[in-house]
Amino acid sequence: MSTTRKDKLAAGALVQEDLNKRTKQEWIEGAVALKLERFEVAGALFDCQANTLLSQQEVQSRLDSYLRPAVTKEETQNVDSES
Repeated sequence: MSTTRKDKLAAGALVQEDLNKRTKQEWIEGAVALKLERFEVAGALFDCQANTLLSQQEVQSRLDSYLRPAVTKEETQNVDSES
């Protein structure tokens, strides 16, 4: 049974996607390429397993969450404790 061109392209895309993924340590060591410090990348990836492969999009998403956390309503209110 022959595979179709569409199947070959999909398989090729999966292989290419895996080639673009790196381990946690590789991302930390390559922090300069992201124009960041190693500790920033390490902080963003602190909850990832060492051998998990992460894409640049996943790392960037974690970095955005880590470096620019969402401000909650409680954090923006000034509360006068002397009421």
